[in-house]
Amino acid sequence: MTGPITVPDTDAIAGMTLYLTASRGIGGRTRQLAEDFVVNEVYAERSEVEGRYQLVKITKTDTETHHFVRNLSRSLRISQKRVSWAGTKDKRAITTQRMSIDSIRLEAPFTLGNAIVEPIGRSDTPISLGDLDGNDFFVTIRAVEGTQDEVAHAVASIVDEMRNARGAPNFFGIQRFGSIRPVNHLVGRALVEDDVERAVMTYIGKAFSDEPEDVKEARKRISDTYDFKEALQRMPVRLRYERAMLNHLAKYPNDFDGALGALSMNLQKLFVHSFQSYLFNKMVSSRLERGFSLARGFDGDRVWAPDKGRLRTVVPKNMQEVNQSLAAGIASVQMPVPGYDTELSDGVIGQIERDVLVSEDVDLDAFKIESCPRLASKGVMRNILLPADIKVSVLPDELIKDRVKVELRFFLPKGGYATTVLREIIKTRLL
Repeated sequence: MTGPITVPDTDAIAGMTLYLTASRGIGGRTRQLAEDFVVNEVYAERSEVEGRYQLVKITKTDTETHHFVRNLSRSLRISQKRVSWAGTKDKRAITTQRMSIDSIRLEAPFTLGNAIVEPIGRSDTPISLGDLDGNDFFVTIRAVEGTQDEVAHAVASIVDEMRNARGAPNFFGIQRFGSIRPVNHLVGRALVEDDVERAVMTYIGKAFSDEPEDVKEARKRISDTYDFKEALQRMPVRLRYERAMLNHLAKYPNDFDGALGALSMNLQKLFVHSFQSYLFNKMVSSRLERGFSLARGFDGDRVWAPDKGRLRTVVPKNMQEVNQSLAAGIASVQMPVPGYDTELSDGVIGQIERDVLVSEDVDLDAFKIESCPRLASKGVMRNILLPADIKVSVLPDELIKDRVKVELRFFLPKGGYATTVLREIIKTRLL
């Protein structure tokens, strides 16, 4: 095969329009078993033994984080607001993470559905994202064609390319947008554009080709008829969030803000954050398309220097010094996840950022979201490069005759998505 490698449609929808590496991917399938995707949170150890918050270790199998928290709160007969955690984990996986529960005491481990809850201590403060160092990943890619030697050589070529580039693009992974039905950012765009009705109708009514036929038909009926009572009868029970919205709309057909409010605040904010993530992905993609490395600082770039505790703007006078720090791994280039308080970069890098906002017709002040001020988002800065030291094993696939499997082990700092590493290796849609 020759010519450029085309990204899957789902990646492009999420703003990931190219790959960093040029080597052909190995294909294959992920998550054939829950144990093919194992994630363990990594924390700096806490020494507290008392405090108002119960710390627990949660080991979940094939369970989505928000669903688990809802079930946990019901089991303990408390509000979901009393449960805190550092990051949402994948559903089709075995994941270990910490949570804190306000004003409760647990003495012994217990099982809740497909999860084990283990008390591990107490704390004066709840778990938050700032406590998390990152995640260890153990990922198996199955059904890969080729001999063990051929596949090992192919993976080594890609890993070497990433090592030479000092990592992979720090894209927000597809699960941020919806792995099967990537609409979260479209809902967020509608909210930023002060169109709550479009936001709600997009979420409950926009179908994607990979969805089951009964779901696609239910969504089409919603879009065509606005008959929410009938839609509630048609929508499968497993689609809890859609049904929560429809249940409200069946009673109050014109109260779209109330339908949005039927979801947890975390989920409502996720829509806006997904749109911001899409814009960040577009900026990083555009940077790469224009030939600007993710590992070097250029005129106008902003670089986080932990030793100085601040962002530095790259100018000709400090460019050599900054790039030495980047090469040494003691600094990192950042670009904005845009919001109403975002300060765009200067120079040629700032022009890339502005071009994306213009092409997407986005005014940063719109992130104040006048129709839903509770969802306003000021934006943050984010590293554009995701360092990953990947250990690889290639073995026969015990599930599929005459195919091999690739086992990957790597650590990612908090906020990094394993799927952004995997997409460089597989280079087909992640299945």
